[in-house]
Amino acid sequence: MNPLAEVVALLCLTVLPTAAQTKVLVAKNRIPTNVAFDEPRSYALPTLCDQQGRIYVKLVKSGMVGPLLRLSSKGLLEAEFDTTGELVNIYAARRNGGVAMVRTDPHTKFVDNFGPDGTRESSVPLERPPVPFFPMQIAVFPSGEILVAGLQYHPGYKASTAVYDPAGHLVKQFTLDGDAEREHAIATGDPKDSRGSRASNEAVSRSVAITGDDGLVYLMRATSPATVYAISAGGEVVRTIVVSAPFDAAFPSFGLRAVKNKLAVSFYRHCDDTFGGGCRGKAYTVVDATTGKKLADYETEEETNGPIACYAPDPDRFFAFSIAADKHHLEIVEAGPR
Repeated sequence: MNPLAEVVALLCLTVLPTAAQTKVLVAKNRIPTNVAFDEPRSYALPTLCDQQGRIYVKLVKSGMVGPLLRLSSKGLLEAEFDTTGELVNIYAARRNGGVAMVRTDPHTKFVDNFGPDGTRESSVPLERPPVPFFPMQIAVFPSGEILVAGLQYHPGYKASTAVYDPAGHLVKQFTLDGDAEREHAIATGDPKDSRGSRASNEAVSRSVAITGDDGLVYLMRATSPATVYAISAGGEVVRTIVVSAPFDAAFPSFGLRAVKNKLAVSFYRHCDDTFGGGCRGKAYTVVDATTGKKLADYETEEETNGPIACYAPDPDRFFAFSIAADKHHLEIVEAGPR
């Protein structure tokens, strides 16, 4: 073999296994739901899925109006939660099938707890932290502690995360690794941060917090690559996981699930403007939640492109929301590797 042929052969051996690692997800099953509506709706993001496979989604019209719904794993509507007066789509699934939502008034922020039947059970005022911030993500630990994360708008960019006990008393407020660096880059006009404050703000506002089945809360910063922090009920960052997208243009898309020591992260497949509205298509990356080792990459076909509903490992299966062909019914598409 001549030298040029040897180089070509070596390149093929290097590239082909990498490309083969990205699998295509196809529809394996369709789960109809008994959720019907009078006119086409859109999804509010993020969506959630609890350890029992119950699914939480908000279908909205204009102005983000509409109740939060809980569906069974079979697609049956089990409960509706009234979101009137609550912050738009900032909620957490509780272990018993209820939810926690965030509400504010000019002086105090509250966590409103709803029971599994949809009724309001309690309203917990949150102690004012040393550095006040606007809540954008919430998650509830199995032991009852509450994680709240968000952004201080003025003065300047400042991200913060806090853990409260079930009565609303502050346990700990802290800054995640990476947040301070982004804040400093904006304040000093670091030319390396070409996307400026808008990118850093959206890295927080588009973040997702979910409770894993291991009792930790996983908070994802919507950066590229995505950064996921596993946080304990005491406010300690147990580990930090960097998740690279399957494709260069991909960007986190509000999807995050932690099941059986596996972490599934959802990405937009293509983005013309990384932080704008020009994103389309979906892709998923699954990593080991304890080591961060990448286990698999997936890209989706058109019919499996909806927001993630649930993720089930061994073997990997992804459940995505879809609006049925008649545009008036919600369905769930179960997708698996081709």
